[in-house]
Amino acid sequence: MSTSKMTSRERVLAAVTMQGLPDQLPVTPLLMTRGIREGGVKVNEVLLDGVAMAKAKIKAHQKFGGDVLLAGTDLFTPVENLGAVLDYLPYAQPSLVTHPAPTKEAFYRLKGNYLSKGFDPEKGRLRAIQEEIRTFIKEGWKDTHALATPVGGPITTAQLVTGTDEFFSYLADDPDYAKEVIELSLDVCKNICRMMFEAGIDVCNILDPFCSSDVLPPEIYREFGLPYQKRLFEYIQEIGGIGFTHICTFTQPIWSDIASNGCINFNGDMYPGANLTKRAIGDKISLMGTLSPYSTLTHGTPEDVAKEVKKLAVEVGYNGGFICMPGCDIDWTVPEENMRALIDTCASIKYPIDIEALGDLSDVYLAGQPKHSGMRKISTENDQQVRMGINKTQTQKTPEAEILFKLADAITEYDGDKVVELTNKGLELGITPQQIIFDGLSLGMKMVGDLYERNERFITDMLKSAKTMEKAMPILIPLLEASGAGAGEGNKETVVMGLIRGNTQDIGKNLVVLMLKANGFKVIDLGKNVTPEQFIEAAEANNAVAIGISVMTNSSVNYAEKVTKMLNEQGKSDKYLVMTGGAAMNEKIAEQIGTKYGSDANAAVSLVRNRIAATA
Repeated sequence: MSTSKMTSRERVLAAVTMQGLPDQLPVTPLLMTRGIREGGVKVNEVLLDGVAMAKAKIKAHQKFGGDVLLAGTDLFTPVENLGAVLDYLPYAQPSLVTHPAPTKEAFYRLKGNYLSKGFDPEKGRLRAIQEEIRTFIKEGWKDTHALATPVGGPITTAQLVTGTDEFFSYLADDPDYAKEVIELSLDVCKNICRMMFEAGIDVCNILDPFCSSDVLPPEIYREFGLPYQKRLFEYIQEIGGIGFTHICTFTQPIWSDIASNGCINFNGDMYPGANLTKRAIGDKISLMGTLSPYSTLTHGTPEDVAKEVKKLAVEVGYNGGFICMPGCDIDWTVPEENMRALIDTCASIKYPIDIEALGDLSDVYLAGQPKHSGMRKISTENDQQVRMGINKTQTQKTPEAEILFKLADAITEYDGDKVVELTNKGLELGITPQQIIFDGLSLGMKMVGDLYERNERFITDMLKSAKTMEKAMPILIPLLEASGAGAGEGNKETVVMGLIRGNTQDIGKNLVVLMLKANGFKVIDLGKNVTPEQFIEAAEANNAVAIGISVMTNSSVNYAEKVTKMLNEQGKSDKYLVMTGGAAMNEKIAEQIGTKYGSDANAAVSLVRNRIAATA
């Protein structure tokens, strides 16, 4: 058992360099916006006041403890420097409202201005974060603690420059242009890291969630993400800094790539389990994570938190090279007793770890593992048609059934020519256009959605399937219109969709929009940072049947609840289906706020269909 007491700084250094065991399990509690709360101020009041931000977070560390102080709050500093408009919120991270270059024309104006005038250190919050870092140092915290700051990564910043949907299309159809946007973003990231190290920070944690294998296939990451990460970490090393990599959710296919990108630490959710990450690359770089930030830290009990921390120590931190941390930024609303459970449990685990002393942890699971309480169920798990289609075990052998299953296969194989051929064959056999759409094409989309939820397909695959499905529409739409079946935009049932106020990660919302459109619904997409009033106004103006709300942060749940409260006050509670989904939602929370929960994009489609059937 270790007898020497390390400072927090020494403890973290031992863990990240893997040159010796720490005295106890190091912990980074991610006291950014949650830390600001402890200073008795609102986030939007201090984002441009580095001293006030530092003072608030110092109070948080004096109250709770922890081994790392974090300057800044989010990954938006590079894109804000390039001209993005952010909404500074009182109880959460900022939310991106306007992308700086949603068109090529806008980007080339931006690029021309940047190349002629150079990087502008005065744009955005960079000076405030430098001031925050210098305040930590002035107050003596760098003597005893490690100092770190988040910086958005190159491809993630590029995606925020143009917008998610636009950037996906550039990756597929204009890769050279996509690289131009990433190149400019890389230069901004380099300059911001330089400013942070000049101010005295120890570590820049490069947040690159767009690289997740939930989002990009590994081969696309290796072309558009990895090379730019390598160049950024080479630059950080050149100027004497330390770089970490943060990538969210499912990353198993690219673990070896991350270990080779030049960082010395990888952090994030590490699905399908940090224990697997440890075995794969834990001898090459240190790891930091991955307590579940929502299901455990926000919604669990102190005992749940303590058990998951102990499980991490046993499975990931047993021989060092590990810092315990929530998988992603923690919410403003994390209970105080859970914060204490995280930090105190880490402090109680000494090296070398006495595993038996930690007790029976056999019923405790790590984030990303199938039995973890935070794992969403796949809505099509028991859908017989989907299972038969994926496993190619359909029992119906009629010519019509065979055509419909082959259509579904063609969607999963992105074969547009085959879709056109089979659509025409199906019509010749007397299959109706509606059957072709709902029992063939939409079944294929549902199958791709199921495979995506199982990490067997990627978002880019979902987009390719949707484009494949569109090949049949010029054949089917005239037939539907001629029969009066309601294929025109004005005759479709309408769903209003949006990402609720305080949220910026819109990929999940975009998938729901995609699946609703693929199933014949008209969708009014309100985009990001949508207020409760905007949801209701859009539903009223478009005679919608449903309102879909994506909720990615726990502090935004109250905005989703406000939608149902306003509808009740207006006597319209029965007029619309209100459905919610996203990282911060689950069945229980949805029930509490009076909405229906959709675990994935397929579930959202089923909810709308069931609503229409019930009110027909």
